[in-house]
Amino acid sequence: MARQKLEKYLEDYPFSENSHIRKDGERLWIPKLYCHNGHELMVKGVTFDGLPAVHILAEIGEGGPREDFYLSPIINDPRKEGPDLPEGTRLHLLCPECKEPLRQLVPCTCRVGAYRRAVYLTPDPDELGAVGICEVYGCPQSFVTEDGELLYEVVAEHGWKDESD
Repeated sequence: MARQKLEKYLEDYPFSENSHIRKDGERLWIPKLYCHNGHELMVKGVTFDGLPAVHILAEIGEGGPREDFYLSPIINDPRKEGPDLPEGTRLHLLCPECKEPLRQLVPCTCRVGAYRRAVYLTPDPDELGAVGICEVYGCPQSFVTEDGELLYEVVAEHGWKDESD
């Protein structure tokens, strides 16, 4: 039932050159994303299929080094550029400009204590229009909302051990 609702919503979505989500054939992508302070996260120096990448700064582990990551703006595309880390590594996601932690949205089911962090479809941090990105390296779980409606969600099983194991 929820799957049908989601597909119906995407079917009726008003895709245009000005919409927060764009469509080209079967490919859906997000043209602009922002941190909660309104800093744009898209960069043209790194691209995926010709589209600007999403730039996220991440602190690796607790107090570890900070590294730049570039994520595909294409919905349900797991490609990324940045350091190669072991799957399941905990990251602290930050805005690359203001260096503030991205806002915590909802828990992620990939491991105990993990959260999805928010990047926004507009410079105004309205959580009704956000992308939730998991803070665990390699976790594909994410979602996109706009105007309070779930547009897309990826939920997947994983094989990582719980941190308490």
